[in-house]
Amino acid sequence: MRVKSLHRLIEQVGLTNGRTDIHWSDVGRNPASSADDEPESTITAPTPPILSEKVDVNDDVQAKDSIAVGENDTVAYVPTDLWSAAYREAFNSLGEEEKSMISKGESIEKLFMTLAKTNEELAGDSLFRRGLQRLQAPLTNIKLALDIASPLAAIEPTASTAVGIVKSVTTVAIAICGAEEELNARIVIMLDHVAIIDECDILGQKLDAGNAIHKALVLVYRDLLSFYMAAHKILTSKSFVLALVSDELKQHLPRIVSDFLGHAESLRYRIDNATSGLVADIKQLLQDNKIQKLLGADKDSQRSEFHSRIRGLRAIAACEWIAADPKFLEWYKSPVSEQLVIFGDMGCGKTTITAHVIEELIHLNKYRLPRPLLCYHYCVDNETGKVLYIYSSLILQLLDQLEALKIEFNKWYDHTKKAEYLDAAQSSVNLGNFFSKCVETLNRDLFVVIDGLDECDNESQEELITLLKSLLKKTPRLKVFFSSRPQEGIKSLLQGSTAIRWVPTRERDEIIVEHTVKKYLRDLSTAIRSLVAERLSEMAQGSAIWVKLTVELIQKRKIHAIGPMRTFVADIPSPAALSQLYAKLFAHLVGGEPDNERLASNALEILAVARRPLSILELGWALAVNDPCAEARTVEALQDYVDGKRALSLLQPFLSEIDDQDVKKHQVKLVHHSLKELILRDVPLDWAQSQDFAKERRLQQRQSKLEAGLLHVCVKYLLLDEFDQKDIFSKEEERVQDFQALLGFGMFDDSSDDGLQLDSSEMRPSLENKQQTEQLYYDPPDRGFGELFVYASCFWLDHLRRVSAPELLPDTSDIVTLCRANSKRLQNWTGQYCRPDCTVLPKFYFDSNNLDPLVIVTFYGSEIALKKLLQDQDVGSMEFG
Repeated sequence: MRVKSLHRLIEQVGLTNGRTDIHWSDVGRNPASSADDEPESTITAPTPPILSEKVDVNDDVQAKDSIAVGENDTVAYVPTDLWSAAYREAFNSLGEEEKSMISKGESIEKLFMTLAKTNEELAGDSLFRRGLQRLQAPLTNIKLALDIASPLAAIEPTASTAVGIVKSVTTVAIAICGAEEELNARIVIMLDHVAIIDECDILGQKLDAGNAIHKALVLVYRDLLSFYMAAHKILTSKSFVLALVSDELKQHLPRIVSDFLGHAESLRYRIDNATSGLVADIKQLLQDNKIQKLLGADKDSQRSEFHSRIRGLRAIAACEWIAADPKFLEWYKSPVSEQLVIFGDMGCGKTTITAHVIEELIHLNKYRLPRPLLCYHYCVDNETGKVLYIYSSLILQLLDQLEALKIEFNKWYDHTKKAEYLDAAQSSVNLGNFFSKCVETLNRDLFVVIDGLDECDNESQEELITLLKSLLKKTPRLKVFFSSRPQEGIKSLLQGSTAIRWVPTRERDEIIVEHTVKKYLRDLSTAIRSLVAERLSEMAQGSAIWVKLTVELIQKRKIHAIGPMRTFVADIPSPAALSQLYAKLFAHLVGGEPDNERLASNALEILAVARRPLSILELGWALAVNDPCAEARTVEALQDYVDGKRALSLLQPFLSEIDDQDVKKHQVKLVHHSLKELILRDVPLDWAQSQDFAKERRLQQRQSKLEAGLLHVCVKYLLLDEFDQKDIFSKEEERVQDFQALLGFGMFDDSSDDGLQLDSSEMRPSLENKQQTEQLYYDPPDRGFGELFVYASCFWLDHLRRVSAPELLPDTSDIVTLCRANSKRLQNWTGQYCRPDCTVLPKFYFDSNNLDPLVIVTFYGSEIALKKLLQDQDVGSMEFG
């Protein structure tokens, strides 16, 4: 039997597909007929609400999101969308007789024939047409269920039973209004609530936590089935008398409608809750992205990675003494704010002890209520030792542990930026003030652990200690832990703090030596390992770095016989002569080959003054610029001389642990501060004769020379031809950046809390499409700018400021070329200068249109550089704007 779709009926009467040419008076009539020749009104029945339908296996059209079962020439497609899943569960909860009645197409055809049939009691009208006429006004404000389930609009109704029941109930409900006018108000409310079914997928099925939406939707479908069955029974009775039908409808349907409305409201509540949660998640993602951009997205990962590495390298038994020290226990248990510092000589293992303290605090705090907060930071180089970097790291951790503070940070940042016309995240004073404000309002203990205070410059040391001392007086819940070498300046700043003086012991030395020998010399025999361990334990004197370097030298020598090993360990320089041990390592690595000596020396000197850890590729490109054989004028030509792996093979014992598979990661740095000081004191070939204490003036001259060396590398690189011929950003990208900046302005102001209006099409990509985050970054090498462009652009001015002798400066003509007003070269490197992390949106603004060589050297250079520029150049020329 042919079963037509209600969908076609609705198209006929003009209620779907945007048709507006059908009038209400036309409903129930054949559009092809004239008013004078009116045939009997007909309604075509929708598909029976059964669970599956047989279709030809050769049919090209298959419902999306369905599973197929069947044999022979037919296959049954069972839809798996959320509507069909809920409908099946509701259908299966019915009795067998009810299922049979709903599944029979004949009974549905009979019902719709009744609704469409003209009746003398209705003055020649049909129930359906009269219902539409009565509901004409209220239905104009309702999203009719006849046009429901828009996500399935492209699928024929025959493929979805969930759609069939909704359309069937909607048609019946309208017809009921034609039979009993007193039910109009209830029916209108019911039809209004039917539309909520369409919103169930606004969040996607993956976000229906606990299946709450699914469960509520099942109850709604049960009510629709009950409504349908009750109406079917009444309207298809053998003796159709309108008065009797009306009484039956008034007696049975109100309760069903009431149940439906309650369950529909419950469904709406669950959808609204999930939607609110989703919008909150989106705001949180936007907020987190903003905070990470401002404070540095990589700080947390670098800190965690460094801590994990140190934690894995430690010999736990050699660190346990700190947790048992009475001063540590008193500091930890004190009911008031306290400051504790551990002083130890260079290379004794202070960083490892600090890592152990952090682990101990995590363990001790685990079962305390309220659980204390913990923020820690390692100062390991020029970048991480800056107070701005330290504050950013501490604040990121604080915001991560107390989510509510993220809102406060956004408000504070936007207010400060508007009030002071500066980027508050680039001001250590402003960040320090925000950190203080947060700490002062905490209702739980906060532990702050800072390792390597001696790695900080003097200004950073003073600013950090002053702020923390101030906080110790203002709040009773702050505990601060420092580790440092016992420098007089630091001891003076920390006067009054509880101090633990690290004292070496033979027992701890033996533990450290045994742990290190076992880790690095596994392939040696037990007898040789015992010989090495005994000799090193005797000589270590608490120098963990000496133990590590000595074991690595033994590893490099590849001695496997006990005789040669006995001779070797007898001749090892003591920890007091650490420079001689470094010299032995250097001599072994370069093998007396002059080119290796030059390459290794250049690399060590670059790393000693680099403002941050370099990537393997950055180091390779920097060495290529310094290569006397490389006379390249283009990035493409210079690339032929890049050999980062060769440098790594020569320097491995002098470098921190490196992942050689990640050549772009900023990870290449010196193994220890003692090595950096040695490089700043003497060239590697003179290390064997190096004096432990050089005059301050000599140290300054040596460092200025190394700063000048890296400055020359940066300037020479930025003068390559490509940087004055192509743009780092296209015009289109610059417009997009401006537009994105406008979109982000005021996102988290109080005044815009209700301004974030997102529909479902905006919600899903925000959570599910990772490309949105990836598009925030760009890669200069992919644009033909090479691997050193980022470092050279961001730090050449920093190196310029640190050169103390005019004869060490680059030629001023090179400075003029690099900073020529309105040149592409100037626009490119200043554009990168504003984006040290390669974020598409700048971290701060640096308008190249107002810059020229004189302005740049005056404001961002040094007095020595300015004098040399004024002496050598005509500042009134075109290059100066």
